[in-house]
Amino acid sequence: MKRLLENLKGLWLKSIRKASKRQRFVYATLLIVGANSLLTLLPFQVAIYLVPLLLVMVYAATYMALLEEIEQIEWVVLFILPVYFSVSMFFFYYLLPDRLFAKVPYFLALSVGTYAVLLSENIFNVGVEKSLPLYRAAFSVANFLTLVVFFLMYTVLLSFRLHFLFNAFFGALISWPLFFHGIWMSSPKAVLEERIYKFATVLTILLSFAVLVLNFMPIKTSIFALYNVAVAYVLLGITQEIIQDTVFRERIREYLIVFSLMTVLVLLTAGWG
Repeated sequence: MKRLLENLKGLWLKSIRKASKRQRFVYATLLIVGANSLLTLLPFQVAIYLVPLLLVMVYAATYMALLEEIEQIEWVVLFILPVYFSVSMFFFYYLLPDRLFAKVPYFLALSVGTYAVLLSENIFNVGVEKSLPLYRAAFSVANFLTLVVFFLMYTVLLSFRLHFLFNAFFGALISWPLFFHGIWMSSPKAVLEERIYKFATVLTILLSFAVLVLNFMPIKTSIFALYNVAVAYVLLGITQEIIQDTVFRERIREYLIVFSLMTVLVLLTAGWG
């Protein structure tokens, strides 16, 4: 049996390597979107137990897309955003209205987002110089999708209406891998730098504190999630500037302006009365 599995694995890898990289991205995207689509046909009470299968499928499909030159910490960090994006979209699906006009854009966003994630992770994997436009494009796309995942995951988490301590706890579990990936891609290396996971831990604690404070404010779930995204954007953005040694006063001012505007929005939309 073991020999049979090894032979099947060898044949699979051989056939995959014959395909071009772009073809592998298309195949991987189709597999991930297909798996996600099949799960969403089931009631949430049933589909939630099959999420581990979705995780395995996304990891395998991402491996198929990247395939070469995956080393050391990359076996973990390169797969974080693809897995998070697919799973967050899966959970968010059940919050959508049961109408066709809502479902079509959902699957379109899932397909485009999945393909974009795989392309970005491939660029980080092959070690493109950070000064090149290709890396900067991948960095911007991955940053945007990271913030999208933050919004989706916090919207889903808050929809369960848990105790505020559970919101903070599960929020921390959700946030740490995203921060870890977001900081790592500022300096993508196969060997893990100690400062990467230390920064990720500090940012997770700060965001969890923001979640705790917001639980005591009379605001809507969407505003709550959006403000968490703004906090994550500021924390992650400043940390990325530190990692890349590009901390300038103008950049810090931009982050603070975004944070201030979102804070004003939260205060204005809160139902104090």
